[in-house]
Amino acid sequence: MAQFIHSVHHPVPALRSLRPARLGSAIASMVRTWLARDRQRRELRELDDAILRDVGISRAQASFSADKPFWRP
Repeated sequence: MAQFIHSVHHPVPALRSLRPARLGSAIASMVRTWLARDRQRRELRELDDAILRDVGISRAQASFSADKPFWRP
């Protein structure tokens, strides 16, 4: 079920359908995902141009991805 919630752009309707026993674990999973995205985007922002070239993305592409809010995939 947690994978389903991660793939939805608007997780609130999906959370409403969960039983109370699973709601807590679904929320915890969603928060962990958000924290990981936030950390990854901060790290992406800090990469230098040489590393970005090595992985095949431009500074503009990195900035576009890093500037997304943590709740957006």
